Amino acid sequence: MSSDDIHLPAGLMAHAGHSFPWDLVVLFVLAIVLGVRLYRVLGRRVGMQGVRQERPGGGRFGFGSQKGSAPDAARPGTPPPLPGQASGKGDNGAFAATVPDVEYEIPAPVTRVGGVLAEIGTIFPGFSPSGFLKDAEDTFRQVVPAFAVGDRAALEKLLTPAALESFSAAIDARTQAGETQRSDLRGVESLSILDAMLVSMESGVQTGRIEVRIVSRQVNILTDRQGEPVLGTEAVTEFHDLWLFERVTGQSDTQWRLAASCPA
Repeated sequence: MSSDDIHLPAGLMAHAGHSFPWDLVVLFVLAIVLGVRLYRVLGRRVGMQGVRQERPGGGRFGFGSQKGSAPDAARPGTPPPLPGQASGKGDNGAFAATVPDVEYEIPAPVTRVGGVLAEIGTIFPGFSPSGFLKDAEDTFRQVVPAFAVGDRAALEKLLTPAALESFSAAIDARTQAGETQRSDLRGVESLSILDAMLVSMESGVQTGRIEVRIVSRQVNILTDRQGEPVLGTEAVTEFHDLWLFERVTGQSDTQWRLAASCPA
């Protein structure tokens, strides 16, 4: 029988010489998996580096079941990595006009948190949620570089005494270890009010506390005496932080100060 007498099915003949490239499919899937894992490692960080803060006890930030407090939720005991230096400032320290608008998220007045915010407005004249978030953004942009260079005088104007003690301890530990913090804030994406509360003391003094989630993009790296990286990465990283701001009635100080932090 000659080769001319051999007849293959038409369907098989149509696919002859066109085998499916399974090796390319496998490589493509592996590339996607590795890319996702690499982003999770380098492209997103949650929280602040190098600051261990003692927080008031109980609840999400530890305030128990005070008026307007958050529902019980387990929160990690270590605060997030401190964000990087604000890049929205020019050489003269003023914020550049090219900084993009930051998204502010405010609970509706009909919600529980919205109701607490309205009550805070009656206790602290001139308070508004949007104005508060603008001040919180400004504080975020100032605390970042102040912590990076160890500027305690600047931090003292922005933090509560307890928070200042924690930040100072972190700066001291960093200095003793010969480490240097280099931070570069590439952008603040959003600030969202997650919770608000009013805490009444027996003396009649009331403390307002507002919890804010801050999403930012930054380059943040800690180096040792030899300039070798200890923590962080040169890659632009997305940070999610929870900052708690506090203000006390009956004081001349009208500043909402950073009181605590934890991962978002």
